[in-house]
Amino acid sequence: MPRVTNLIRLAAPAAALASSLATATASAAEGGEAMSLFQRSIHGSAGARLEHAVGQFANWANWLELVAAIALSVGLALLLAYHPRSSRRRDAVEADEDRKTLVMLGVVGAVVAALVVIDQAMALVIFGIGSLIRFRTVVGSPHMTGRAILVVVVGLACGLTQFFTAIVVAGAGWAVIWWLNAHRAVRVKVRLVPGADRQKATLVAADALRRMGCRVQSHKEGSAGKSVSFVTRVPIAIEDETLARSLEAALVGELGRAEVEVRA
Repeated sequence: MPRVTNLIRLAAPAAALASSLATATASAAEGGEAMSLFQRSIHGSAGARLEHAVGQFANWANWLELVAAIALSVGLALLLAYHPRSSRRRDAVEADEDRKTLVMLGVVGAVVAALVVIDQAMALVIFGIGSLIRFRTVVGSPHMTGRAILVVVVGLACGLTQFFTAIVVAGAGWAVIWWLNAHRAVRVKVRLVPGADRQKATLVAADALRRMGCRVQSHKEGSAGKSVSFVTRVPIAIEDETLARSLEAALVGELGRAEVEVRA
């Protein structure tokens, strides 16, 4: 239930955005035919509304538009949710649940946009439902929350049949995620044996980190004179254990035994 309420809560501002987009689209049409096959008046008698609802099933174009919108939104949400450079340090179960949530948010965006295109008053209805539900974080981290917003926007574009925009935005978002997650920031602490040369240890460790493709941002010597700490950005493909073993091996040849600790 918490994830369901989260989806409805996030759908509220999405509905307002979709309503604005639909209004802009209708204004630009200059009296022409509505762009969406679903944008028809649903006001009138109960019999007319029922006849209209049943008649939609017989129109193959209705099926094609809605299925294409949902299928594209799911495909693009999967592309963003299962990005190959997603963090490997997160709990596997939590990460899998967040990915499923992102895919559902893509469907929510598409459906909300389709409903608002049918009748823009639906934006107020969805917004009101969302306002009644207490806010909870949809996903576990600010990074995933940003990705969730991107997925909803892509879903809205799909629901408004703006397929070109959806694909371009999803592709751009995928590229940005790839770039942002190329490295991760870690703190590397090197504990030295008594009497070891700290200055030499600093130079050897910094050189070893650079040879592994890491970007050393700063270093600080411990107050007791027995350790050196580095703040560095490590390629996403290098695990903490691999980094520690490689750095220890580089230090052993120059300074003897050293203990390396890697923390996020």
